[in-house]
Amino acid sequence: MKASDYLDRLGQQLSDEFEAKRRVMSFEEYLDLFVSTPRGHARSAAQYMLDCFHYFGESEIETALGPVRRWNLFDAPFDDGRDKLVGQEAVQDAIYRIVTNFTRQRVVNKMILLHGPNGSAKSSLLACLGRALEAYSLTDEGAIYHFNWVFPSRKVSKKQLGFGGEAGVAAGTESYAYLDEEEVDARIPGDLRDHPLLLLPLEERQRLLEKHLSDAEDSDEFRVADHLRHGELSPRNRQISELLYNNYRGDLRRMLQHVQVERFFISRRYRRAAVTVEPQLQVDASVRQLTGDRSLTSLPQVLQSTTLYEPFGDLVDAHRGLIEYNDLLKRPLESFKYLLSTCEKSNVSLTNQILHLDLLFFASSNETHLNAFKEYPDWPSFKARIELVRVPYIRDYRLEKQIYDEQIGSHTVQKPLAPHTTYVAALWAVLTRLKKAQPDRYPKNLRGTIASLTPIQKAELYSSGAAPLGLSMDKARLLRNHLIELASEDPEDTIYEGKLGASPREMKMVLLNAAQREEFPTLSPLAVLAEIAQLCKMRSVYEFLRLEPQGQYGDHLAFIEVVRNQWLDIADDELAHAMGLVTRDQYDELFKRYLTHVSHEGRGEKLYNSVTGVYEEPDRKFMEEMEAHFQLEKSAQDFRGELLGRIGASSKS
Repeated sequence: MKASDYLDRLGQQLSDEFEAKRRVMSFEEYLDLFVSTPRGHARSAAQYMLDCFHYFGESEIETALGPVRRWNLFDAPFDDGRDKLVGQEAVQDAIYRIVTNFTRQRVVNKMILLHGPNGSAKSSLLACLGRALEAYSLTDEGAIYHFNWVFPSRKVSKKQLGFGGEAGVAAGTESYAYLDEEEVDARIPGDLRDHPLLLLPLEERQRLLEKHLSDAEDSDEFRVADHLRHGELSPRNRQISELLYNNYRGDLRRMLQHVQVERFFISRRYRRAAVTVEPQLQVDASVRQLTGDRSLTSLPQVLQSTTLYEPFGDLVDAHRGLIEYNDLLKRPLESFKYLLSTCEKSNVSLTNQILHLDLLFFASSNETHLNAFKEYPDWPSFKARIELVRVPYIRDYRLEKQIYDEQIGSHTVQKPLAPHTTYVAALWAVLTRLKKAQPDRYPKNLRGTIASLTPIQKAELYSSGAAPLGLSMDKARLLRNHLIELASEDPEDTIYEGKLGASPREMKMVLLNAAQREEFPTLSPLAVLAEIAQLCKMRSVYEFLRLEPQGQYGDHLAFIEVVRNQWLDIADDELAHAMGLVTRDQYDELFKRYLTHVSHEGRGEKLYNSVTGVYEEPDRKFMEEMEAHFQLEKSAQDFRGELLGRIGASSKS
């Protein structure tokens, strides 16, 4: 292929895509677009985020605690699942509910503060949300617009004051939006990425919104945000629009000729409507004089003689999107006190102007800094303007294993990866995060069971809902009925379950260090357990290792043997299966067969034999052989009747 042919084809493809995405248009064309789909072009930042949630959809997943809703955007389908968020469905739902409340009250008046231990996926969650907004802004449903000011060159227009007249209007339109660069003297981007509808007079804008959005508002599905209903242009855009309006003696159409509506795309990398702020000491917005730069001499003379200021900073870059204050509470208190009024009123006061903002405020903090912050006298004032969302460590080892499976592989460690290696790391990490339950919170007939729960039994409950072996059917059912209560004990406790323990970051280092152990030819469970033993010696480094054990809970060295035994049980089953010996699964099948014969005998029914193809009587000899191993203290008939009664009661519950 010739380079010229390739470039011609690529150029045509990009040109077609440019037109299809409607990247540039006149104000009149944008107004037509608004009228055709008013809801999509009257969204605030909060409504835009909700639509992003809905665009990627939701799914119901089964957990030991029951079915929960998961928002698909956190699976990162736009990046083929790369860096997706594992678990944390409760946190996802909390954010969705808070943003929904913002849209219902028409204004964002609080900051969403994610708090939890280090490594609990706070930053990963917000990064996933930002990437989803980026992907959504590329779709037709996610189209979002701002505007620029265009001033034609003297070649195009001979009008006085440097403003173009009809002679400079682009062919076939009444706008300068499509002028080529050589026909333009100056193009001033609209600061703050103001919404194009803010160019309309306030009362007329309100009538337009009411006319085209009254049905949506009546259906309780959409509320026009205060920023669009009552808001105004940024100070610089207001200054330019008034100069034009006065120069054209109130002719709005001629003023709007200078408006070029442009589609923009959210980008974290280029800080467009998605900004992450690291701990720092300055206010997150300021202004600088624009017309003091003599490189802008191409501006019309009237504008040159007017002092224009350009806002800049993190809040400006984040406008119409989201801003994330990473580790907010690591800053000195005085450096972010301004956020009290900024979050409540969605505006920020600068040296010579006030910026009205349309964006969502997020922040993250670890528990240590948050607990210290609660001791400040100003905490009540901040709390009234903050929505706290807890992000604890994961307590389901199957989910924890997914994290390590995605981060650690043979390609990562340059060493063969043995089966169950990440399972061993995940199970030990989860065991370090569990707390001893408080039996007094539960019914009397369950307290003994709760008090006797071991860490591994509790981990199995959270992961699969499996009750400890040896419990009666009634006790097992009662325990599962209180599983949600067990998992949410003491939500206000300063040391809640999931706050302390080994973090995924630390366990990733354990896995990487284990891969470098020369005594192990592979990255195996044995190598990981040896590395965990080394980590347990570093009591001065890790807070969770310094806590006093409560019975079996918090005994991290003992957990190594617990995990080793769990792994050996799995290896034993796999070995028995490979050698054709009886495995646990086969025992399960045997008991299922016994229950099937008992239930059919109790109902007086025959069983269908899939081998012979005929119906046969339940096999009494088989049932008696099984019951001989049960060491029954009552008659076989009474035992079978009680067994059927328990099964029936369990199914009804």
